[in-house]
Amino acid sequence: MVKVKTIGPSCTAITPIVRCRNKLELMIDEKLTRPIIAITGKNVDEICRVLSKRFLVRHNGNGKEMLIPLQAFPAVSVWLLASYGVKPSEELLDKLLLNTPTLLADLFWDLVDISLTDTRVKDGKPLISRAILLKASKVVRELLKLYKVI
Repeated sequence: MVKVKTIGPSCTAITPIVRCRNKLELMIDEKLTRPIIAITGKNVDEICRVLSKRFLVRHNGNGKEMLIPLQAFPAVSVWLLASYGVKPSEELLDKLLLNTPTLLADLFWDLVDISLTDTRVKDGKPLISRAILLKASKVVRELLKLYKVI
């Protein structure tokens, strides 16, 4: 569980970001170096394009970063899980931004906990391992169908 230090009524001490360079990395805070999720492959450019249409983008060196408002983090994290290995859907992101099932938001953090107990996950690697991400993405897509989100 991540504790959030409140600075003001709508500001927090952490800033979730999605970094797009040669791969996509979801970070819970811009000051951290270890991503929660790292995605490579043909869909990275499409995912970055969709996110850059909805969130503030800043260019950083040879890539870009999308600043994710903390209230949108559950929707973006579930959308990234659902988009792993398949063509990302802008419509799905829009629906999740309006209403993200609590079960799926909790599942995301459970995946982090599961990966942290996995002795094969090494420091510097994403918190959610690729193997778990691949299995979880299929489950998330099926749960989204049950919730009639997709």
